[in-house]
Amino acid sequence: MKKILFALLFLPTILLAQHKISGTFSPADQFKAAILYKLEPSKNIYIANTKIINGHFEMDLDASQKPGMYRIVYALPQDQYNFDFIYNNEDIVFDFNKEQGIAFQASKENKLLNNYRSEMFTIKGKINTFYGNDSQNETEYTDCISELKAIQDNAEEASKGMLVHEFIKAEKPYIPTTYEDAITYFNNYKANYFKPIDFNNPILQNSSFLFDSALKYTFIFVDKQNKNVSYKNNIDDVVRVTIKEKVIQKSILESLWNQFKERNNEEITNYIASKYLEKLLDPVKDELLLSDMKAFRNTAIGVVAPDFSWPSKQGSDKLSKLTGKDFYIVTFWSSTCSHCLAELPVLKKYISDKTNIQVLAIGLEDERPNWEKTITSYPDFTQIYAQGKWDNPIPVAYGITGTPSFFVLDKDKKIISKPNDVQALMTFLDTHK
Repeated sequence: MKKILFALLFLPTILLAQHKISGTFSPADQFKAAILYKLEPSKNIYIANTKIINGHFEMDLDASQKPGMYRIVYALPQDQYNFDFIYNNEDIVFDFNKEQGIAFQASKENKLLNNYRSEMFTIKGKINTFYGNDSQNETEYTDCISELKAIQDNAEEASKGMLVHEFIKAEKPYIPTTYEDAITYFNNYKANYFKPIDFNNPILQNSSFLFDSALKYTFIFVDKQNKNVSYKNNIDDVVRVTIKEKVIQKSILESLWNQFKERNNEEITNYIASKYLEKLLDPVKDELLLSDMKAFRNTAIGVVAPDFSWPSKQGSDKLSKLTGKDFYIVTFWSSTCSHCLAELPVLKKYISDKTNIQVLAIGLEDERPNWEKTITSYPDFTQIYAQGKWDNPIPVAYGITGTPSFFVLDKDKKIISKPNDVQALMTFLDTHK
């Protein structure tokens, strides 16, 4: 009886340890840990983590783990160092190379998807080469289109009854029925881009596919002579096709907002926020994002900089009341920031012989003593103590996420530049004397 009870104690573990994910990373010494997530429309669900030892790791998945799209994160930041794969009740074995990417050794679903995408990449390259040639042979074109159609048809047939079938159907490219010149083909490719994609499909929703498709559409179909017009039109199209899926739409627009923000495209960043994204946000749940959007809009090139005041010998001073200078430099720094302590001396030297520039140095600090000691080296700066660091109202109003940060204002306090570092700051001022 004791032996039976002992066996029963271990039975659930045996039954639940159904499938395994294992992989080899190279170069082995550059990978330390792997974290597994399951993808869902508005968030990623943490599943497990394990160490990568000598380039190898294994994870057991129990029987309760649902099929779907999963993600392995192998370094920080997580949004850059990861890859996705399909899990559908089968063992997953892969090799991951830092330079070459992922290759699946076991997993029918993932091998089929990777092979399909590889073949599509090759045939699309042939079509692009065809259109790039000065002399075009329509027989060659017909062969390319026939191959394109065959790859799609074969992959759809081979994937029937599998999870990957939904992705292959959704990735179906535009396939012409007759010869088309390059412009016609491009326009038709764009016009048909979203037709095979069902934004209501739960399998696609629980992956990054819809998100990635929308971003590709936004950035691929762009007229280089009228980029911002193209971006706006493309974003309008993305909103149109996601109109019934607000959770997906919000996620896509938030990512687009961040991407255009990182590209310093203020026009499109603010277009996304004011026309679409703000209306989808919850004042409480999305308070931080709403604050970031407001700060970005209020610190765009050409707008009057957000006003602020600080204690002074006269009682208090205010940015908007300052006069007598051609340029005002607002810099956010910290006495514990090594980059700041390297760049501020450069700025100090630069303005030493310039009487038309005033520097307002806003110290993001938790405590005063170290700040007070450091500012003695910068008597020519207007020093402002911002207690609370990132939560202080001044950096919040300017959307500060890192130090040092610089804003150049003209005599009317309009923002005329947001240089990335002190060298870019000096270059700008040297060309705007």
